Amino acid sequence: MIGDKGRSVIQMFDLNYKDSVMRNARKALDSRGLVYETTGDKITLGVKGDDFPIGMAIVPNEECKTLNIYCVVMFEIPEHARSKLIPELNSLNNTINNGGYFMTEDSRIIFKIVQSYNDCIPSVKTLDDLIGWAFSTVDAHDGKLKELIPEDAVRKDVMFQ
Repeated sequence: MIGDKGRSVIQMFDLNYKDSVMRNARKALDSRGLVYETTGDKITLGVKGDDFPIGMAIVPNEECKTLNIYCVVMFEIPEHARSKLIPELNSLNNTINNGGYFMTEDSRIIFKIVQSYNDCIPSVKTLDDLIGWAFSTVDAHDGKLKELIPEDAVRKDVMFQ
């Protein structure tokens, strides 16, 4: 329902989309039996993938009215090995319909999915599907990505040795 100045009912009554979206994200994680931590507006968790552990952060961006789901591939790439992986990430991104990989300045590979909540609150089912998609996409590709890194170039993550 649209109000007299084009505002939705939720905006007219000053209801908070972000809180509802984060509540639905927690419900989606609960429905999967996943253990997570909430710090401020950020939800973090980890799961065991087939090849490597996968870290996840679910973070709202109130300015853009989006929910950002980040999956961290749990290995690091030294700077001299980055040039080999960046073209592969670009090629891989061309095969993915929802989300994409990028490399951070500190050589972490991240998979990101963005869901808008500009004019509606994504359902628990939608968020459950996105969370599942993020984990399964990273799990399907992390082993292949690591194979592209020269053995002598891999920095060991002491947490997973």
